[in-house]
Amino acid sequence: CDVLRQLPPAPSHLAVLFPSMAERALPPPVPEQASAAAAQLRAPPHETYVVKVQKDQIYRVPPPENAYLAERYRAERAGGGKSGGGSACSTPLLLTLGLAAAAVLLLGASVWLSVVVMRPAPPSFSVNRLSARNASAQRHAEVDYDFFLTAINPNKVTALWYKDGGTARLLHQGTALAKAADVGTPEDGGADAKDFNVLLRGGGHATSKAVERALRGSKKEAVALELAVEFPVQVHVGALAFAAKRLAVACEMRTAGLGKHVHISSQKCRSSFGK
Repeated sequence: CDVLRQLPPAPSHLAVLFPSMAERALPPPVPEQASAAAAQLRAPPHETYVVKVQKDQIYRVPPPENAYLAERYRAERAGGGKSGGGSACSTPLLLTLGLAAAAVLLLGASVWLSVVVMRPAPPSFSVNRLSARNASAQRHAEVDYDFFLTAINPNKVTALWYKDGGTARLLHQGTALAKAADVGTPEDGGADAKDFNVLLRGGGHATSKAVERALRGSKKEAVALELAVEFPVQVHVGALAFAAKRLAVACEMRTAGLGKHVHISSQKCRSSFGK
Protein backbone atom coordinates (compact mmCIF):
# COMPACT_ATOMS: atom_id res chain seq x y z
CA CYS A 1 0.00 0.00 0.00
CA ASP A 2 2.88 2.37 0.75
CA VAL A 3 4.44 1.68 -2.66
CA LEU A 4 1.27 2.46 -4.55
CA ARG A 5 0.93 5.68 -2.74
CA GLN A 6 4.35 6.80 -3.92
CA LEU A 7 3.48 6.50 -7.69
CA PRO A 8 2.19 9.62 -9.38
CA PRO A 9 -1.51 9.66 -9.98
CA ALA A 10 -2.59 8.78 -13.59
CA PRO A 11 -4.76 11.11 -15.56
CA SER A 12 -8.31 10.73 -14.80
CA HIS A 13 -9.55 10.03 -18.38
CA LEU A 14 -6.76 7.53 -19.20
CA ALA A 15 -7.10 5.86 -15.84
CA VAL A 16 -10.77 5.32 -16.44
CA LEU A 17 -10.35 3.90 -20.00
CA PHE A 18 -6.99 2.17 -19.83
CA PRO A 19 -5.96 1.66 -16.26
CA SER A 20 -2.85 -0.38 -17.33
CA MET A 21 -1.53 2.30 -19.73
CA ALA A 22 -1.97 4.94 -17.13
CA GLU A 23 0.49 3.15 -14.97
CA ARG A 24 3.03 2.86 -17.87
CA ALA A 25 2.73 6.39 -19.23
CA LEU A 26 6.04 7.75 -20.60
CA PRO A 27 7.39 11.16 -19.83
CA PRO A 28 6.96 13.83 -22.56
CA PRO A 29 9.77 13.74 -25.24
CA VAL A 30 12.63 16.18 -25.23
CA PRO A 31 12.53 18.68 -28.19
CA GLU A 32 15.95 17.55 -29.55
CA GLN A 33 14.93 13.92 -29.58
CA ALA A 34 11.67 14.82 -31.36
CA SER A 35 13.49 16.62 -34.21
CA ALA A 36 15.94 13.70 -34.67
CA ALA A 37 13.10 11.23 -34.87
CA ALA A 38 11.27 13.36 -37.45
CA ALA A 39 14.44 13.51 -39.59
CA GLN A 40 14.74 9.72 -39.50
CA LEU A 41 11.18 9.40 -40.68
CA ARG A 42 11.74 11.78 -43.63
CA ALA A 43 15.06 10.15 -44.88
CA PRO A 44 14.46 7.46 -47.51
CA PRO A 45 15.54 4.02 -46.52
CA HIS A 46 18.61 2.49 -48.18
CA GLU A 47 17.44 0.25 -50.99
CA THR A 48 19.10 -1.88 -53.71
CA TYR A 49 18.09 -1.45 -57.38
CA VAL A 50 18.64 -3.99 -60.15
CA VAL A 51 19.27 -2.49 -63.64
CA LYS A 52 18.81 -4.78 -66.65
CA VAL A 53 20.84 -3.82 -69.76
CA GLN A 54 19.79 -5.33 -73.11
CA LYS A 55 22.48 -7.22 -74.99
CA ASP A 56 23.78 -5.99 -78.36
CA GLN A 57 21.60 -7.02 -81.24
CA ILE A 58 23.13 -7.65 -84.70
CA TYR A 59 20.70 -6.53 -87.32
CA ARG A 60 23.09 -6.79 -90.39
CA VAL A 61 26.52 -8.21 -91.09
CA PRO A 62 28.78 -5.42 -92.55
CA PRO A 63 30.35 -6.08 -95.97
CA PRO A 64 33.94 -7.31 -96.01
CA GLU A 65 35.26 -4.19 -97.74
CA ASN A 66 34.46 -2.19 -94.61
CA ALA A 67 37.23 -4.03 -92.82
CA TYR A 68 39.67 -3.10 -95.61
CA LEU A 69 38.62 0.55 -95.43
CA ALA A 70 38.98 0.56 -91.66
CA GLU A 71 42.46 -0.98 -91.85
CA ARG A 72 43.46 1.52 -94.52
CA TYR A 73 42.17 4.42 -92.45
CA ARG A 74 44.09 3.21 -89.41
CA ALA A 75 47.25 2.78 -91.49
CA GLU A 76 46.92 6.31 -92.88
CA ARG A 77 46.41 7.72 -89.40
CA ALA A 78 49.42 5.81 -88.12
CA GLY A 79 51.64 6.75 -91.07
CA GLY A 80 50.82 10.47 -91.09
CA GLY A 81 48.25 10.32 -93.87
CA LYS A 82 50.16 7.87 -96.13
CA SER A 83 49.06 4.30 -96.35
CA GLY A 84 51.84 1.84 -96.88
CA GLY A 85 49.99 -0.45 -99.25
CA GLY A 86 48.37 2.39 -101.17
CA SER A 87 51.63 4.26 -101.79
CA ALA A 88 53.43 1.09 -102.87
CA CYS A 89 50.66 0.41 -105.36
CA SER A 90 50.12 3.98 -106.56
CA THR A 91 53.78 5.01 -107.02
CA PRO A 92 54.38 2.87 -110.14
CA LEU A 93 51.03 3.96 -111.54
CA LEU A 94 51.82 7.65 -111.01
CA LEU A 95 55.27 7.16 -112.50
CA THR A 96 53.79 5.47 -115.56
CA LEU A 97 51.22 8.25 -116.00
CA GLY A 98 53.91 10.91 -115.62
CA LEU A 99 56.13 9.24 -118.25
CA ALA A 100 53.16 8.91 -120.61
CA ALA A 101 52.26 12.59 -120.16
CA ALA A 102 55.87 13.63 -120.77
CA ALA A 103 56.00 11.50 -123.92
CA VAL A 104 52.77 13.06 -125.19
CA LEU A 105 54.12 16.56 -124.51
CA LEU A 106 57.39 15.81 -126.28
CA LEU A 107 55.53 14.36 -129.24
CA GLY A 108 53.25 17.40 -129.42
CA ALA A 109 56.23 19.75 -129.18
CA SER A 110 58.05 17.91 -131.96
CA VAL A 111 54.98 18.00 -134.21
CA TRP A 112 54.53 21.71 -133.47
CA LEU A 113 58.18 22.41 -134.28
CA SER A 114 58.09 20.38 -137.50
CA VAL A 115 54.82 21.86 -138.77
CA VAL A 116 54.80 25.43 -137.48
CA VAL A 117 58.47 26.30 -137.08
CA MET A 118 60.43 24.04 -139.41
CA ARG A 119 57.86 24.18 -142.23
CA PRO A 120 56.42 27.68 -142.27
CA ALA A 121 54.28 28.86 -145.14
CA PRO A 122 56.21 31.04 -147.63
CA PRO A 123 55.29 34.72 -147.82
CA SER A 124 53.36 36.08 -150.77
CA PHE A 125 55.00 38.74 -152.98
CA SER A 126 53.72 41.34 -155.41
CA VAL A 127 55.43 43.95 -157.61
CA ASN A 128 54.23 47.46 -156.78
CA ARG A 129 56.37 49.59 -159.09
CA LEU A 130 58.94 49.20 -161.80
CA SER A 131 61.09 51.83 -163.45
CA ALA A 132 63.79 51.61 -166.10
CA ARG A 133 66.82 53.87 -165.59
CA ASN A 134 68.92 55.15 -168.48
CA ALA A 135 66.22 53.99 -170.86
CA SER A 136 67.34 56.58 -173.39
CA ALA A 137 70.92 55.32 -173.44
CA GLN A 138 72.47 54.40 -176.75
CA ARG A 139 73.32 50.95 -175.48
CA HIS A 140 70.16 49.34 -174.14
CA ALA A 141 72.21 46.66 -172.38
CA GLU A 142 73.30 49.25 -169.80
CA VAL A 143 69.75 49.98 -168.61
CA ASP A 144 69.06 49.44 -164.89
CA TYR A 145 65.74 48.18 -163.57
CA ASP A 146 64.38 49.24 -160.19
CA PHE A 147 61.71 47.00 -158.59
CA PHE A 148 59.62 47.68 -155.49
CA LEU A 149 58.17 44.54 -153.92
CA THR A 150 55.73 43.95 -151.08
CA ALA A 151 55.74 40.76 -148.95
CA ILE A 152 53.03 39.42 -146.64
CA ASN A 153 53.91 36.78 -144.03
CA PRO A 154 50.93 34.42 -143.53
CA ASN A 155 52.41 32.76 -140.44
CA LYS A 156 50.92 33.86 -137.12
CA VAL A 157 53.60 32.38 -134.86
CA THR A 158 56.84 32.56 -136.82
CA ALA A 159 58.62 35.66 -138.11
CA LEU A 160 60.91 35.70 -141.14
CA TRP A 161 64.17 37.61 -140.85
CA TYR A 162 65.75 38.52 -144.20
CA LYS A 163 69.55 38.53 -144.36
CA ASP A 164 72.05 40.08 -146.75
CA GLY A 165 73.31 38.05 -149.65
CA GLY A 166 70.25 37.69 -151.87
CA THR A 167 70.45 37.55 -155.66
CA ALA A 168 68.06 38.67 -158.42
CA ARG A 169 67.74 38.30 -162.18
CA LEU A 170 65.44 39.86 -164.77
CA LEU A 171 64.71 37.82 -167.87
CA HIS A 172 62.79 38.28 -171.10
CA GLN A 173 61.91 35.05 -172.87
CA GLY A 174 64.80 33.29 -171.15
CA THR A 175 67.33 36.02 -171.93
CA ALA A 176 68.89 37.88 -168.98
CA LEU A 177 68.38 41.63 -169.12
CA ALA A 178 69.84 42.58 -165.75
CA LYS A 179 70.97 41.05 -162.49
CA ALA A 180 71.88 41.92 -158.92
CA ALA A 181 74.64 40.13 -157.05
CA ASP A 182 73.48 41.39 -153.64
CA VAL A 183 69.87 42.36 -153.01
CA GLY A 184 70.71 43.89 -149.64
CA THR A 185 68.59 44.47 -146.56
CA PRO A 186 64.91 45.36 -147.01
CA GLU A 187 63.84 48.95 -146.51
CA ASP A 188 61.96 48.35 -143.25
CA GLY A 189 64.60 46.12 -141.67
CA GLY A 190 65.17 42.41 -141.78
CA ALA A 191 62.66 41.36 -139.09
CA ASP A 192 59.49 40.22 -140.88
CA ALA A 193 59.99 42.85 -143.60
CA LYS A 194 57.23 43.96 -145.96
CA ASP A 195 58.84 46.41 -148.41
CA PHE A 196 61.76 45.49 -150.69
CA ASN A 197 63.70 47.58 -153.19
CA VAL A 198 65.63 45.49 -155.70
CA LEU A 199 67.93 47.27 -158.17
CA LEU A 200 69.16 45.20 -161.11
CA ARG A 201 71.89 46.45 -163.45
CA GLY A 202 72.17 45.64 -167.14
CA GLY A 203 74.40 42.71 -167.72
CA GLY A 204 75.71 43.62 -171.19
CA HIS A 205 73.60 41.03 -173.02
CA ALA A 206 71.88 41.85 -176.28
CA THR A 207 68.23 42.75 -175.93
CA SER A 208 65.35 41.69 -178.10
CA LYS A 209 63.63 44.03 -180.54
CA ALA A 210 60.48 44.11 -178.35
CA VAL A 211 62.52 45.32 -175.35
CA GLU A 212 64.30 47.91 -177.49
CA ARG A 213 60.98 49.29 -178.77
CA ALA A 214 59.58 49.39 -175.22
CA LEU A 215 62.68 51.22 -174.00
CA ARG A 216 62.22 53.81 -176.76
CA GLY A 217 58.75 54.52 -175.34
CA SER A 218 56.52 52.32 -177.46
CA LYS A 219 53.50 51.04 -175.55
CA LYS A 220 51.80 49.24 -178.40
CA GLU A 221 53.40 45.91 -177.63
CA ALA A 222 53.27 44.25 -174.18
CA VAL A 223 56.62 43.06 -172.88
CA ALA A 224 56.81 39.81 -170.92
CA LEU A 225 59.28 39.96 -168.04
CA GLU A 226 60.27 37.46 -165.37
CA LEU A 227 61.85 38.50 -162.08
CA ALA A 228 63.63 35.81 -160.06
CA VAL A 229 64.83 36.74 -156.57
CA GLU A 230 66.37 34.61 -153.81
CA PHE A 231 66.56 35.73 -150.16
CA PRO A 232 68.37 34.10 -147.23
CA VAL A 233 65.75 33.86 -144.48
CA GLN A 234 65.89 32.71 -140.86
CA VAL A 235 62.79 31.53 -139.02
CA HIS A 236 62.20 33.11 -135.60
CA VAL A 237 59.72 32.49 -132.82
CA GLY A 238 60.02 35.51 -130.58
CA ALA A 239 63.70 35.89 -129.73
CA LEU A 240 64.48 32.24 -130.57
CA ALA A 241 66.15 31.60 -133.93
CA PHE A 242 65.57 28.32 -135.76
CA ALA A 243 66.48 26.96 -139.17
CA ALA A 244 67.87 29.17 -141.92
CA LYS A 245 66.21 28.77 -145.30
CA ARG A 246 66.49 30.02 -148.85
CA LEU A 247 63.40 31.81 -150.15
CA ALA A 248 62.89 31.79 -153.91
CA VAL A 249 60.47 34.28 -155.50
CA ALA A 250 59.47 34.23 -159.17
CA CYS A 251 57.21 36.94 -160.62
CA GLU A 252 55.91 36.84 -164.19
CA MET A 253 54.51 40.12 -165.46
CA ARG A 254 53.52 41.94 -168.61
CA THR A 255 54.27 45.63 -169.01
CA ALA A 256 53.22 48.37 -171.44
CA GLY A 257 56.51 50.02 -172.31
CA LEU A 258 59.71 50.35 -170.30
CA GLY A 259 60.42 53.84 -169.04
CA LYS A 260 60.57 55.91 -165.92
CA HIS A 261 57.07 54.85 -164.86
CA VAL A 262 56.18 51.41 -166.13
CA HIS A 263 52.57 50.27 -166.21
CA ILE A 264 52.27 46.64 -165.09
CA SER A 265 49.21 45.20 -166.79
CA SER A 266 49.34 41.74 -165.18
CA GLN A 267 51.54 39.81 -162.79
CA LYS A 268 51.74 36.50 -161.00
CA CYS A 269 54.24 35.79 -158.21
CA ARG A 270 55.14 32.45 -156.68
CA SER A 271 57.37 31.84 -153.63
CA SER A 272 58.79 28.71 -152.04
CA PHE A 273 61.40 27.70 -149.46
CA GLY A 274 64.52 25.85 -150.49
CA LYS A 275 67.24 24.27 -148.41
